[in-house]
Amino acid sequence: MNVLESHDLLEQVGQRLFPRRGIIWGVLGLFIFLFAQPHPLPFFAGICWMMGGEMLRIWGVGYIKNYRGPMKEVTDLTTAGPYAYVRNPLYLANGGIGIGIALLSGIYAAIPVFLIVFFLLYHPIINADERFLRAQFPHDFLQYCQSVPRYFPRFTPYAHQEGAFSSQVVWEKEYHTFLTLFLVALLFYLRGFGGLRVFDQLFFWL
Repeated sequence: MNVLESHDLLEQVGQRLFPRRGIIWGVLGLFIFLFAQPHPLPFFAGICWMMGGEMLRIWGVGYIKNYRGPMKEVTDLTTAGPYAYVRNPLYLANGGIGIGIALLSGIYAAIPVFLIVFFLLYHPIINADERFLRAQFPHDFLQYCQSVPRYFPRFTPYAHQEGAFSSQVVWEKEYHTFLTLFLVALLFYLRGFGGLRVFDQLFFWL
């Protein structure tokens, strides 16, 4: 199998898995939660990763006026804010949050499992998004891609920044994510240090 065939296979796997991402994350999250063994140090590290990821999300969401809208509604290429450093800051932020949740559990093996599932789900979506943007903004997006990395941030900002931050978009679109993460952190705290430690009795053989 050559590189192109491997890439096509990955695309097909991602396209099949993405519509079922809610079920996949739910099953994986429940499994990790039930078998979690939170400890103070990794729990604190997990909170830091989650906070860092959410802060990056807030920064990125504020620059996307059609956040959670269909791609066909995109009329401007955003290259300001975190987009001046990396092309997909929201996916990068979600990855950081996922690593944080894995750390909350105290199950270190959950980190590579999460990263593998995350890549299979979102790499094809990123490719599809960027194909659309390349068609929508052929010259500007090509210039942007030549300067700004897809996954890992550069140290200096993109020279031709376009876009402005909107706190209203953040307030309208991101509050539910913040509340969800707060609930997740609380549940893992109770799982490791509070009343939900009762689940340990169900898995006494571990």
